[in-house]
This record gives sequence, C-alpha cells and structure tokens, in this order.
Amino acid sequence: MELTKVLENRRSVKSYEQYHLDRETIYNLLDKAALSPSAWNLQQWKVIVVDTDESKEKLYHAANKQIKIKEASATFIILGDLNAHETIGDVADDWIEHEHIPAEKREGLIETVNRFFESETNKRDEAVRGASLFAMSLMLVSEDAGYATCPMIGFDKQSVIDAFNIEDNFIPAMLMTIGKGEMTNERASRLPASSFAKFE
Repeated sequence: MELTKVLENRRSVKSYEQYHLDRETIYNLLDKAALSPSAWNLQQWKVIVVDTDESKEKLYHAANKQIKIKEASATFIILGDLNAHETIGDVADDWIEHEHIPAEKREGLIETVNRFFESETNKRDEAVRGASLFAMSLMLVSEDAGYATCPMIGFDKQSVIDAFNIEDNFIPAMLMTIGKGEMTNERASRLPASSFAKFE
C-alpha cells in the first residue's frame, strides 16, 4: 500500500475480532518498525509483547480494565531506555565498519554522546522520543500489513512496571493493541496545516 493510503486508512481501532497473530509475524512487524530514526542510532525502544491470557489479564488490570487489552491479538508495551547511550561504543564500531566515520573519530563520538546524556532531562526526552518514533512506525507497518492498532495512554505506569518487572531504566511510553478489526465511524476532523504551521 502506498504511504498516503496507509496514513489515510490508519485509525485507532478499539474493538477486535478473535484472531491469532503468530510470533513470526509480530517479529516481522517489529523488525520493520525498527527502521525508525533515533539520535546517534541508539534505538532507545524496547518492547514487551503481551499475547498470553495470563499476561493480558495482568495488563488489563493495569490499564483501567479496558476490554481491548483482552480482545486484541496482542498488546505492545513500548518502553524508552534511559541508558541506551551506554551502547554508543557498539554503535561507533558499527559506523566504522560501515565506513560512516573514520576510526579516529570513535572516541570523540563517544565523549560527545556521554556528555549529552549527563543531563537527566536529555535522557528522558530521548527515551520517550525514540520510543514514540518507533511506535508510530509500528502503527504504520501494521496498517500496511492489514492489522488494526490503537495507541493507549490510559494505564497506570507503576502498575505496569510492577506487573511486568520492568527495570528502573525503562519508561513505559505507551501501550499499543494490535489485531483484526475496523473502525466504521467517520474520521474525526483534522486541523488544516494553515492553523498550526508558521513560516519564518
């Protein structure tokens, strides 16, 4: 499907059919979404895939008992990694191997990244930003593959952390259901670009 059609067709679907989404398909969707951009290619996103009845039950209670958690084939808990910058040495080596930077630039790159992430604000902003870019890509590749999704912020962050033993360096950015379903209501109106864009 061409990108414009994907954007036009994507809707936040809140009611799902009984449908089994196999893990190979899920991995394929996640691999495509991982082409998302991230600062210094740190790829701050991590994902917990909730697709068993037991895990759905836990997430259902942590997400204000929203029934779509149980109905959907799976729900992604999309996390941002506050410590993703600690992989910059591996990123630098990969860039050198692919001739993106010369080897003599390695230490300077590592120093620049580590200095930027001394700020707790930068850590949090980049974790959420990277996870959100990944999430949008995941919604689009899922739509392109014929699956419905719905991003969710209606959950108790600490309950999700506790229920799934999420480590301190990960921030739950959002949940996202996926499965088979459709939205039949007319799309809500969107503001025109002229109302939110400013040229200078």
